[in-house]
Amino acid sequence: MQELLIEKLVAGGYSLARKSDGKIVFLQEGYPGERVIAEPTKKKSDFQIMKVKKLITTSESRRSRLCRNFPQCGGCDWQDLEYSEQLRWKKEIVMEQFRRVGKINLDELDIVASPVETNYRAKMEYVAYGGRNGISLGLYRKASLTPHSCEGCVLGLRDFERIRSSIQDILRKTKIKPYNRLTGKGDLKHLILRGNDRDTMAILVTKRENLPEMEYIREEIGKRLKKVKSLVHLINSNDRVVLRGVSRNLFGEGILNQELSWKRFEIPPTAFFQNNIQITEGIIEYLRGELKLRSEDSLLDLYAGIGTFSLTLGSKLSRVVGVESNPVSIKAFKANANINDLFGIEIVESDAVEYLKNESAEFTTVVLDPPRSGVGKDLSLVSKFRPSRIAYVSCDPTTLARDVAILKESGFELVSVKAFDMFPQTWHVECVGVLQR
Repeated sequence: MQELLIEKLVAGGYSLARKSDGKIVFLQEGYPGERVIAEPTKKKSDFQIMKVKKLITTSESRRSRLCRNFPQCGGCDWQDLEYSEQLRWKKEIVMEQFRRVGKINLDELDIVASPVETNYRAKMEYVAYGGRNGISLGLYRKASLTPHSCEGCVLGLRDFERIRSSIQDILRKTKIKPYNRLTGKGDLKHLILRGNDRDTMAILVTKRENLPEMEYIREEIGKRLKKVKSLVHLINSNDRVVLRGVSRNLFGEGILNQELSWKRFEIPPTAFFQNNIQITEGIIEYLRGELKLRSEDSLLDLYAGIGTFSLTLGSKLSRVVGVESNPVSIKAFKANANINDLFGIEIVESDAVEYLKNESAEFTTVVLDPPRSGVGKDLSLVSKFRPSRIAYVSCDPTTLARDVAILKESGFELVSVKAFDMFPQTWHVECVGVLQR
């Protein structure tokens, strides 16, 4: 064991300290200014991960935890850190990633606080496991596939914890078994809750087609949980991705209705949609102000999903093309365009990088919201569309910094970056970069 002084918080939800020989150490807990006793857990060639065993001195920014399962449950990283300090360190992490990865110095960075610190997540993914009292629905431990209780969780929308607990109680009265990913045996993999201010969709995920005692489960959830308007059974044979597979409705329409920026969206069970609706509204308003779109402009929306940016930013433009590879999202995108009377939007089912390689029409504006891995070197191909402006929405500041550097090399200038706290209590942060030719 070693005594260490924590210097700062870094990407990944870790804190950073240095040993007496100057070597960097990443810790799974602790906040800047704290002295701790730590022990090793993992060792890499150039750094070591350690676990805090004892606090010697405590930061004045520490506060009481919001949930009794923190920090064992991996749903939160910084739950016992004052919210103002969470925002401060998210800014520092974004600026450091731009400096270290993108070789870009940001003089200043604004971050938009979430209007609410808790009960903001519109989607929660609970894993089924064998608890002390039978089948349980919890979250994984940090950086682990070991489940842990999340009773009393404060992240999901206000009704989610009550619904999770009630469904757990219903399942304990059945013979249904939690799925074991090591042996491949068992029935239930996950419970997913998706919701808005009014309604909730509950999704039961199994490995195989059979859902034991389905009728009992359906009847009990329908009787006890009036706020659950749709119950969906999702058959997913893939253990690496939670929301994938064939779904069937046990009751309800099997979609979630969501209003966003004066548009109405229908969200199917497996489609991506932003998790913090109030922050998403702020991102759209920011993009409107930065892009200053005119009716004669044209918009290319890459990784378009169910049409979030195509429909909210492109409703009055001369041409909008949305590119999306997921067939479920494509179907929802088309439905959402029709619902909002935007029949002129061109919806292309294609991988975004393949579209970059094979198409060459001109657009005044490009918006992209890729997955966490970003785009990479192929992003340079966007220059052939000759856009005057590019807006890049990202949930990972590291890949954003890398990709912005690629765009700079392709002839674009970074004119603004803004961070949005999509995920309070965690280290994660959404960022939007706007570039011009």
